[in-house]
Amino acid sequence: MTGKQSKKARTSLANPFNFDPSLSQGPSQPHLPSDIQALGSASQGSMWAFAHPSEPSSPSFVTGGSTDTHVYRTTEQRGHFQAAPTYETQRSVCQSTFGNTDFISPTPSGMDTVTRVGAGDVDLATGANIALAETQNFPDTYLKPFKDFNQAVTTLTKIHPYARMALGILVAISQMFVTQQTRDGRVSRLLDTVRKVYEFLTEETTLEAMSGMRETLAKIALMTSGAVQFIKNYSATEGFFNVTWYQGRDQGRDVEYEARDVSIAYIEMLDDLMQQYRRHEDRGVQVDAFRVLEDLDLDGFARARGVGLNRTKRCLDGSRKEVLTDIINWIYDTGENVPRILWLRGRAGKGKSVIARTIALWFKNTGGVGSCFCFSRDWQAEHLEEKMFRTVSCDLPERDPAFRRALADAVAKDDALKTTSDIVLQWKRFLSEPLHKISGHIVGNVLVVVDALDESGAELSRRHLLSVLASAQTANLPRNVRILVTSRTLPDIERVLNAARHVRATSLDDVSAGLSERDIQLYITKRMGHLRGIVSAEVHGISQKAEGGGLLDAMYRAILEDSIPKDETTPTQFRSVMQQIMSALEPLHMDVLNKLRCHSSGRKDHYDIIAVLECMAPVLSGITDRSSPVRPLHASFYDFLMDRSLSGIYFIDTSDATDLAFATLQILCDNLQFNICRLESSYLANAEVPDLSETIKKNIPHHLS
Repeated sequence: MTGKQSKKARTSLANPFNFDPSLSQGPSQPHLPSDIQALGSASQGSMWAFAHPSEPSSPSFVTGGSTDTHVYRTTEQRGHFQAAPTYETQRSVCQSTFGNTDFISPTPSGMDTVTRVGAGDVDLATGANIALAETQNFPDTYLKPFKDFNQAVTTLTKIHPYARMALGILVAISQMFVTQQTRDGRVSRLLDTVRKVYEFLTEETTLEAMSGMRETLAKIALMTSGAVQFIKNYSATEGFFNVTWYQGRDQGRDVEYEARDVSIAYIEMLDDLMQQYRRHEDRGVQVDAFRVLEDLDLDGFARARGVGLNRTKRCLDGSRKEVLTDIINWIYDTGENVPRILWLRGRAGKGKSVIARTIALWFKNTGGVGSCFCFSRDWQAEHLEEKMFRTVSCDLPERDPAFRRALADAVAKDDALKTTSDIVLQWKRFLSEPLHKISGHIVGNVLVVVDALDESGAELSRRHLLSVLASAQTANLPRNVRILVTSRTLPDIERVLNAARHVRATSLDDVSAGLSERDIQLYITKRMGHLRGIVSAEVHGISQKAEGGGLLDAMYRAILEDSIPKDETTPTQFRSVMQQIMSALEPLHMDVLNKLRCHSSGRKDHYDIIAVLECMAPVLSGITDRSSPVRPLHASFYDFLMDRSLSGIYFIDTSDATDLAFATLQILCDNLQFNICRLESSYLANAEVPDLSETIKKNIPHHLS
């Protein structure tokens, strides 16, 4: 990071290839360290190809269709093969045949987009057919791989949803890619490699293996997306190779490398991934694309905490196939009037969040530009709704340089925008205007996932957020922008979203009993199949009860009946304690709950809540582990308690929080004091106080903070 001007473009690597330019043997043959060679075993020369299927014993790496064999330049003579025609060669042919190539009409970014391509309402065929039709005017030899790929995709019917997600972005990339033109030999090699990726993906054996090799296919989509984005930045930035550097981490030190080295790294990674695919290997190594992150003034954005994607919460493989496929088709639907928002609704425990997070994870893994924002009851005191659009606008620049520049322009003249709590203004300046500004310059689609909107807080807290989602601005977002929202069917959310024509509603409560039972059987078999004595009839019986939603309610009722004696005092104490827990804006630890209980208005309520809650560990966390706050293991438990028809004598009324308010004020009156942290001077700013966090922890008790 030394000796470079601050205005140079830089990037961070989420999972760097540890590519060290200091080991480069020259501008055309940089050396990759051993860990890259492990990830890309074909990295012995500046560019490798693949073994032709007709020559399984050949030590060379070649690639091509079923009849043609192509070879890249290697470090030693491997045989008498004819070199594959590069983009420059094809372009020369185009010029001699068609004359001036100005008919391609590139955009200012160097790439002209036609209609965005992806999956249609039923499958990928709609988008692929559009791409096929719109490429008819381009030189046949060069565009043949893309035409063949789009044609092949139309024949695919039964395919794993994850593979479908990868194909969606690959189809979109193919359409953008065909309009790229460049005279630079270094980029033309990368363009040629991407073209060969599509040749490879069109092979019959490749198409047949897509579901089984979906993890590797996703990596190919990710690296192809990154490569095309890299090419777009080359075209968009004057003197790109001279002014652009890439930053990563290699063995604990900062590494910067020139764009030409990144180009070679992409070439070798794509080659190696195709080899893995041919050999039906999945080395399980996480890869990520190089991202150009220019030194633009984006510091100071007040982002929300604890709202990001949790990779462990995703659908069990093989389950929810129909719902996942339907959402993926909606994401890549190229129709003019496709709803920009899909609202996935249903009762608590139906799987809305796990579906949404699976979609967000797959979209990210395949190179999509997106963000996932997850609301939670635990964080309602943070007023996350005021930070949502700010946080989303900070995620997108990390995935797309064009959006990064547009966002920097939006805040360049008004730095106060970075901390504004105005939700409508955030939407307009951070998302709507930048997305319109760069419309046509993003590789693929943009997906924003908003999970558990119903847990954002009270109705008043999400009023402005709902008005934005239902607005005409959102309805008129660019055609490649999608917003996936999940929530329970609360009255305010239902009223606003149902009235918006650009919102499509899908209810998990309407999923057929047969599909739900199939998924539940799959879950039980995979999670409990190792237990002896579990037979298919028992699995069927459990799944039938679970499908109707009665199993979960019955489980809660059984736990409460076993834990709460039906005497004169215990049920009343349980209701009082649970009302206290559920009325708090954020989860509280057991010791804090006890402090509040001691300050309640009625002496009859001054008892140890541990005696009441000690048997509730099956449904509440923070009971046996006192280091964590008390919260439900699943939100459906609170729904059960607040529904009188389900919970009966255990019903909790949260409409009256008078006792909690009284106890809170009593604690403040008894414990607050001037200069509680015993600071030497009250004129010092917080940043100037040494060891402030330790001082607060030492002097302010937990129940007061």
